[in-house]
Amino acid sequence: MKWTTLIVPLAFLAEAVFATGQLNGLPVLNGPIPTVGNVHGMKSRVGDFVHPGLWHTHDDLERIRLGVANRQDPWKTAFLNFSTDSFSQASYVMQGPKSIICRGSCSNYTTFTNDVRAAYQNAMMWYITRNQSHWDRSTTILDAWGTNLTSIIGTDTSLLVGLEGDMFANAAEIMRWEGGWVEQGAKASGGSGFSNQLYWLFARQSIIIGQANYGMVSIKALLAFSVYLDDVTMYNYAINSYQNDLCAGIYGNYDTQTGQGAETGRDQGHAVSGLGWTALAARIIQSQGTDVYSVGNNLLLTAAEYSAKYNLGHDVPYDPKFYRCEAILINGPWSAPSTISRGLGKTSATTQTPGVWDILYYQYVVKRGLNAPWTVKAKQVYDASGGEQHPTGNSQGDQPSWGDLLWSYPGKGQFVNHNDRTIWGGGTIGTNGTGNLNSS
Repeated sequence: MKWTTLIVPLAFLAEAVFATGQLNGLPVLNGPIPTVGNVHGMKSRVGDFVHPGLWHTHDDLERIRLGVANRQDPWKTAFLNFSTDSFSQASYVMQGPKSIICRGSCSNYTTFTNDVRAAYQNAMMWYITRNQSHWDRSTTILDAWGTNLTSIIGTDTSLLVGLEGDMFANAAEIMRWEGGWVEQGAKASGGSGFSNQLYWLFARQSIIIGQANYGMVSIKALLAFSVYLDDVTMYNYAINSYQNDLCAGIYGNYDTQTGQGAETGRDQGHAVSGLGWTALAARIIQSQGTDVYSVGNNLLLTAAEYSAKYNLGHDVPYDPKFYRCEAILINGPWSAPSTISRGLGKTSATTQTPGVWDILYYQYVVKRGLNAPWTVKAKQVYDASGGEQHPTGNSQGDQPSWGDLLWSYPGKGQFVNHNDRTIWGGGTIGTNGTGNLNSS
């Protein structure tokens, strides 16, 4: 009897393992996705999703394309730099794929990091220029990794999944909905390829959310994965976590009174990076039709002002009782703000502090017309040191960069997305490679 009761669940597990197709031997990861109650911005059915709808909606992409075409700044100047970056080239030489990548004590993931950035930047280049070669480069990278990667391991798997995986999904969302890309291996039964990989290797390994900015990485990634996959339960879990997870959500990361970050006592690299990841999560939610940038009386802006002021060399109030969950894992809590990595701009010829100020500046100061003197000053100082231009030949950066191109608005306004423009394969590649935009 004991053996019988043991064999039954084991048989179920074996069946689930091999249900993943080419991802052989992959176990059921992280358990079921928790269901949530009524949450601001939650979806009620798959038809509620907006596509493209991760970092960029169709209208966002058009704003960028037209800004470049009409030679308007900041898009014009930003695009000149973006278009010459090595990762924006259709001639970029793919460095992968690999079957196993690892981040932690083992580390072999830089080929994936580089290829992901090239896939995303070529997707943007295709949309802006309609050059067929960029379409080809982006989609071949997506298919190559989507049909070969079978395992992601290491103690920092969640960071690898949440950072590179999020950008990978953004490239795919553009190419699928605007470029008409159909992933290799897609079929009605027994399919394989990018979407299967995104679900099993990326999304399922993000269900258990960590703490502070580490946890926010998983939240923003889950938002991206769930939109791409049209997964209502996953999206609702992620948007609930953004608003209500007291270890990883916005209220777990930032003090509601001062904007002090939960990692302020640890070091400024983590404290500032978290601002960017929180803004990217809010950007996806905005693309889906819900504003969370204003949550907590613009708490994210308050947090940006706090970090900007401190990193510009000024004193800020500090509450030693506000710190990240499980701070003991990283030698916390802390008695004062850390001076480690304090400052803005370049720290060496090829290294800069995290480039987060553009997305915050354009969202709060330009689009909403709010007063944010320290954020404005932070952007000015950062721009003077080179700005959010991605270092050519070095993709090691946890932020998208190129903020003047990606996040700009022409001025204050609502900029509500026209959801009726969401059309499967909205961009059609012509025989001459110029492409036609369906914006009706």
